[in-house]
Amino acid sequence: MPAQIQNEKYEAILQTAHDLFWKFGIRRVTVEEVCKEAGVSKMTFYRYFSNKNDLAKEVIEKMFSDMYTGYRSLMDQDIPFEEKVKQQLMMKFEGTNEISAELVKDIYGDPGSELFSVWKSRADKIVQVVLDDYKEAQKKGWIRQDLNVEFILYMSNKTVQIASDPQAQAMYPDMQSLIMEIANMFFYGIMPRNIVTK
Repeated sequence: MPAQIQNEKYEAILQTAHDLFWKFGIRRVTVEEVCKEAGVSKMTFYRYFSNKNDLAKEVIEKMFSDMYTGYRSLMDQDIPFEEKVKQQLMMKFEGTNEISAELVKDIYGDPGSELFSVWKSRADKIVQVVLDDYKEAQKKGWIRQDLNVEFILYMSNKTVQIASDPQAQAMYPDMQSLIMEIANMFFYGIMPRNIVTK
């Protein structure tokens, strides 16, 4: 089989597994379902993966790798830091928007599992990269000097919860409007930006 076709089949399996895992969770999805949706045989599947758990680990690794690439690309742009953070909030929401409760339960339900370990390890590495970038931005005066940088990440995580809340979503015509409201509240609070306080 030509290398290009092999690569296409491998990518089809990964993408299909990602979509199914995100929608239904890992436990509920079978190897047979992945193969059927990806249009590959089980023999092809087992050429690349020894079992569903290995596939799930690869999907998680690829997700975090793509996330890091997107984040790094954003942070390397020549735009104001404020705009980078707004876009980062949007990326964060989009990245978690389609994660099902089943997937969260499958990953976080067993902290002793290999999948949890892989997920947490990769997430911790990205968090450290973000913290380092924010500390550097703070040195350059782009972030308040008296602000605890770890609190920014805490608030960023909370914004995703707010954006996922149906009650908050119902207040705005679309998701973009809600995300921008959250970002503006995050940056400016409730006071007009041209107000000068003594």
